[in-house]
Amino acid sequence: MKFLANNKSDNHLTVLTDNLKLYDEAFFAVAFLKISGLNKLIQTIKEFLKSGGQITIIAGQNFALTEPEALHTLRKLFLTYPTSKLYLAKANSANSVFHPKLYLFKSKNDCCIISGSANITEGGLTNNKETSLIADCNDTDAIWNEAKKYFDTLVSADTSDEATLLVIKQYETFYEQQKQHNKKAKPIPTKTKSQLAFDYNNLLKHFQKFDNATRQENFKDKLYNYREAKKVLDEIADNSRLTQKQFEPLLDTLVGSKEEYNLWHSGSLFRLRRSVYPYYKEFRDLVKYIRENKSLSATVVFENAKEKVKMIEGAAVNYITEIMMTYNPKDFANMNKNPITVLRQEGGVNIKASSSSFTGVDYEEYCDLVKEISSKLGLQNMLEADSFFNDIYWKI
Repeated sequence: MKFLANNKSDNHLTVLTDNLKLYDEAFFAVAFLKISGLNKLIQTIKEFLKSGGQITIIAGQNFALTEPEALHTLRKLFLTYPTSKLYLAKANSANSVFHPKLYLFKSKNDCCIISGSANITEGGLTNNKETSLIADCNDTDAIWNEAKKYFDTLVSADTSDEATLLVIKQYETFYEQQKQHNKKAKPIPTKTKSQLAFDYNNLLKHFQKFDNATRQENFKDKLYNYREAKKVLDEIADNSRLTQKQFEPLLDTLVGSKEEYNLWHSGSLFRLRRSVYPYYKEFRDLVKYIRENKSLSATVVFENAKEKVKMIEGAAVNYITEIMMTYNPKDFANMNKNPITVLRQEGGVNIKASSSSFTGVDYEEYCDLVKEISSKLGLQNMLEADSFFNDIYWKI
């Protein structure tokens, strides 16, 4: 047994980094995870993962002191190393706060337990008056089995959620609220009925209510409409001598008119279509750009398309994402008032309220979020996710 304190010659950071170089597995449970502390460890963690190591980390959300930036950093890193996991402890009771500072290491039969007061913050690892006890042990020792068993209960489904993008974005809402009210700190997030309902299990139940012949037929119709929409967009893009007279009925086919049934489904597109008519050349350039770059990242395509759509009066982000989803429904999600409202109001997700204020980075994260939800629910692509969000939107 050893005693550890932060001082000039030694601190929690040096011990943790040394152990990550010695052991094959690591298990961290901390009340507070901040980017200041993670930045001190991140390079060693990356080297640990590259060498074949596996790490599981759980952080608390009480008092909103864990920082979303740190959670996002680890989540993105662990996408490359899927055997490593990140969890966010549930905060279901004001009478029970998640407050451990437990670091476990294992390599074959050799193990190490570090437990005390240090969180993964710059102060906790280096500057604060923090203390821990270090126990070197064997994997057959009772103390190791008890510590590992306790850690396993912390990351169980009853007490934690895997820190998916949706979970982190929901936590961000609480985090942003607490930043504005830090003098009246709340120990747990206040969740509304709708936020609690936006649980994957409940979403799945909601989805299954529509898992019938009618829903399947509606999705089949939507697939057909977007295949037809792609043909219309190709016709616009490939006509080097396109005229406004030729363009107008093609646009009407996409967005609707009194004479045409629309292949896309957005009232705002229909209402402003006449303003778009004179900008047929600029619209053609927008379509060509998205079609030619549909395999690039959502960030790049969205940012460049936003610059192009500025040249088209009556057109905005909703046109961009309709075209992007038409050409690549696997990676690009439609974005308008309906899905944004569902994610914000029903999901408690911290995303911008207006699509026009989204940056390319915002949009790529939005696409990742829709993909994540689709994967959890078994939705086939962004088209089906869009239909699902519309179903919820018209119910609320």
